[in-house]
Amino acid sequence: MGAARSLWELFKWLSDFPTRDRTVFRPYSKMSRVSITRSAYHKRLKRFEKLGLVKKTQTIEGPAFVITKRAKTLRLKAITKKSRSDGFSTLIIFDIPETKRNARDTLRRYLIRSGYTQIRESCFLSPFQVFDDLKELIEELKLQKDVSIFSAKSEYYFK
Repeated sequence: MGAARSLWELFKWLSDFPTRDRTVFRPYSKMSRVSITRSAYHKRLKRFEKLGLVKKTQTIEGPAFVITKRAKTLRLKAITKKSRSDGFSTLIIFDIPETKRNARDTLRRYLIRSGYTQIRESCFLSPFQVFDDLKELIEELKLQKDVSIFSAKSEYYFK
């Protein structure tokens, strides 16, 4: 769910919000000042469809993509950041193989957007507690064996 949640910002950019309870994506030809190629636009729509976030339907004007209930609930779900009160930080280290590159990039983008500081290419630090969304994302991407989450505290600070 976490990966899908982070895609919502792209939803807002790509879609119209009619007065009815449906959200329909604009055709590429009707988008003004687009900074995305036609093929990238359609690739993302297919990705949303694969994740169950949009559904292709027929309208009078032709085929259209409509946002599903799953995407609507993700839109309403807020990311909660709770600071740790124990003086520790959350350290996330992962070693994800190249065969899972897309999952690795999705996890990395999620961590950066969630306020984690990137220490190394696959090492992130945060003063926040581990989010449930992060756990869900790791399970959804099937990365449980590749990701380690630690509570860490620095004993010495270099000046």
